[in-house]
Amino acid sequence: MDGLHILIASLTFVFLILVVGMNVINTLEVPYHKDGFADIQKVSSIEIQIRKVLDEMDSADLCPLYQTIRSNMAKNEKTGKDITDQEVNSRVEAALALKIPGGALPCPLLRYPKKGSTDLDWLDFLQKVPSDFGARVVLMAIYAEGFLADKEQILKDALSGKGTVPVSDGFTVCSPDLATSRRAEKTKKESACVLPENLTPEQIQEEVTSLLKTLVSKKNTILKEKKIDPTIDIAPLIVKSNASAKYINVKSEQAKSGELEMDAPIPGK
Repeated sequence: MDGLHILIASLTFVFLILVVGMNVINTLEVPYHKDGFADIQKVSSIEIQIRKVLDEMDSADLCPLYQTIRSNMAKNEKTGKDITDQEVNSRVEAALALKIPGGALPCPLLRYPKKGSTDLDWLDFLQKVPSDFGARVVLMAIYAEGFLADKEQILKDALSGKGTVPVSDGFTVCSPDLATSRRAEKTKKESACVLPENLTPEQIQEEVTSLLKTLVSKKNTILKEKKIDPTIDIAPLIVKSNASAKYINVKSEQAKSGELEMDAPIPGK
């Protein structure tokens, strides 16, 4: 009986060691969300590669600034004119395109595929990102800083008696499309390009790498042509722009409520 007890105890001990060991391994290998549930979805190398390049070019802080810029430009465009909102928006974007090569990017600047998307989804997303995306983000930041600083100074001069207070608060692989047509022609003749859904993993990787190289190269080329350092940090420009936008928005709200006052006495008054 003593031998049987020893055998049972030994087997129980081994079983417990195995259970504890498996739990430890699972804890180390399986990532968890803060809610405690295991995240069994893996992030593909394609997603990591794309995010690494685009995250460095992106700037979500630009969108609030351009909401202010576009809104006030729209008010200025519409003042005294009987035109539709669509025409107003077209005029605003056309005006921005004169100042920003390629035009101002729509907001949000980037909308990544949802979690768990396939490599093909990420390729499709990347194909739709403008090749001059990185350069346009920098140019948008530079334009916003200069534009808002000018408008802030105009208001400050007017409210200190050096100028006139503005009457208006406004401010003076196959591409996705080609793939669709190629599918329609597929039964008639052989396509000159490969449809995304027919790409092998290796071809997807090659196309993604090529598109990312083009994004980086075009950013560097465009900015260098304009005598701008491609490695420029736009964060300080955005900080200045936010300060100007805040001043302009506060004064605009004061004007609407009738609480706007001169910052200094007006000569002759």
